[in-house]
Amino acid sequence: MTPPSRRVRWISLALACATVLPIPLGGLTGLHLWLSPGLFLQRVLARGPIVPLTLLGLVVLLMVFWRERWFCHHACPTGALCDEAAARGRASRPWNGVPWINKGLALLGLTAAAVGAPILAFVDPVALFYGGGKFLHLGLSVAAVASLLGLVVVVASNLLWPHLWCARLCPLGGLQLLGWDLRAVLQRKTAPLDERPSFGRRLLLVAGTGVGLGLVAPRTAGARRSEAVRPPGALTPGRFETTCCRCGNCARACPTRIIRSSTDLREPLGLLAPRLDFSSAYCLPSCDACGAVCPTGALTPFAAREKGRIFIGTAEVRLDDCLLTEGRECDRCVASCDYDAIVIGGGTFEPEPEVDVARCVGCGACAAVCPPSVISIHPPRPRAAGPSTAEAFPP
Repeated sequence: MTPPSRRVRWISLALACATVLPIPLGGLTGLHLWLSPGLFLQRVLARGPIVPLTLLGLVVLLMVFWRERWFCHHACPTGALCDEAAARGRASRPWNGVPWINKGLALLGLTAAAVGAPILAFVDPVALFYGGGKFLHLGLSVAAVASLLGLVVVVASNLLWPHLWCARLCPLGGLQLLGWDLRAVLQRKTAPLDERPSFGRRLLLVAGTGVGLGLVAPRTAGARRSEAVRPPGALTPGRFETTCCRCGNCARACPTRIIRSSTDLREPLGLLAPRLDFSSAYCLPSCDACGAVCPTGALTPFAAREKGRIFIGTAEVRLDDCLLTEGRECDRCVASCDYDAIVIGGGTFEPEPEVDVARCVGCGACAAVCPPSVISIHPPRPRAAGPSTAEAFPP
């Protein structure tokens, strides 16, 4: 690697480290996620919304046809860490017999995305890097440690098998190799067989497998009703779990820090995906940050003025332990609701809070302020009067 390229890579790594911090950066939050050509293609193929930042991925994708694996050599933060680990690892390369899995993984992810489920977005190396930084805003929670472990395993593997991940396993590297091969075909040139092995029929098999997984995975993920409340703008159950890359960008952008990573083992396809926790704060009516920074389209961009018709959940009150039903005065839930979705009913002698499901969007304000914590937010029921998030904002 030339000195100028090395400088560019270190500057890129420094920017990635800065944008992984849980500080308000607006559209620059998780900057390198928008640069990943893999996440860009999967978003486009899955018919995700195109926003201005998405075009950065297109620019990098075009660079691939100009310089082989340009993103790997200049901008990938995980690749930079892997190379530093490789420089301190074994001098030999005992993995020469390992097949070129990266191309197959890239094609698998793209074909699955083409049928609406980019199921391999979470193994994009940029998503791994930002996911590994979740502990900075989530603390050393189970989810944060699990995400960090994924990055550590990839980087540390280079101590034993230098450059194995980047050369043979990384799906983003495989995507760039496929692009370079396509360039060679378009120029009617044949790449050296020892450097560009052809999968032949195996490529077709991988593509077919990707289509099959893309069709089955969302149905499997959505088969069991999830009790996790997703951030506003989330795709429908099933599509959300398979489209989210678990990068943690939405949690970094959330001003009230209510976005957490799921650790519910009963929903394996939803593991580490974002969910909302209303134990101490709620979703602000004036905030649209999470949808604006999602790099895969799992969270659809929305305007703050539309929050009144984005139904992320419904409040439910456990009346047995409510202060009102015990004869004590309390109206915090009513006072906290910006949507007038809670009223005190039951008359003068038996007052109790009543939730108007036609107005309740599930923001969690009532749950956050309830003294005995008897209010919980559940995902929207089919009977909810308003449109669901995905219905209001189709992908």
